[in-house]
Amino acid sequence: MGTSVVWRRVRQLVLAGLVGLLVAGGVQAAQANPNELALEVLSEQASLAPDGRSMSFHLLTRCDRKATVVDARVSAVQPQASGEARFTPRCTRLPEVVEVTVPAAAGSFQTGAAQVSGLLVVRAGRTKQVRDSAVVRVRPSVSVRLADQAVLDGGGQAVRIDVTVTCPVSASGQGGQVAVYQGQVVGTSSFGPTACDGLPQTLSVRAATAGGLFQVGSAQAEAFAAVEEGGDIFPGTDLRTVQIAQAWATPPCRPSG
Repeated sequence: MGTSVVWRRVRQLVLAGLVGLLVAGGVQAAQANPNELALEVLSEQASLAPDGRSMSFHLLTRCDRKATVVDARVSAVQPQASGEARFTPRCTRLPEVVEVTVPAAAGSFQTGAAQVSGLLVVRAGRTKQVRDSAVVRVRPSVSVRLADQAVLDGGGQAVRIDVTVTCPVSASGQGGQVAVYQGQVVGTSSFGPTACDGLPQTLSVRAATAGGLFQVGSAQAEAFAAVEEGGDIFPGTDLRTVQIAQAWATPPCRPSG
């Protein structure tokens, strides 16, 4: 809730992503009024967790470095769910961007509009407080996670690896891709849409190579998946080192007796 021209200018710079100018503007603001206390809901959109149990957004805060934080909390409200969380601002006299995550106390958050609010109370000789609130648009996010191990398939012509996708109920799965890199050998595959119900959906994906053979050992694996909501596409990725192992052979049946 900045009340000065400088504060409004700082907000514009942050929204534009000019971090260097943000710091410079913050220094000027601090020099003009080093004891000015400020809090603003910076985000116009909040990110909904894939399971719908929390949402995240950004605040812009400023407090004097000699101040003691008495209270700092945020809340989010939708018709079917609400929640509150505390956050820890950094009092440096400069504007600070703080990412906050609000868990749903009951029910689940959904995409759409949400009323979010923030409160910052500090003590520096006397107690001061500042509030801000805004309506933000809650958008979906998608979680993608690869297994830590893949197994050889087809004599090394491919590997099989599990990928787990989680997305919120209001989104529509769009499928994705998996790629595995081991030196000059590259295996790729795509997979179809997964159900978006807030629960993890695990698929076994066969990534085949066009040349060369995979070997037992380490490799780099990357997975990508996307969801659609409101005509917009929201991606999720995972990149990790995995271990390629031999596939377990089915043991022969032992004769009875």
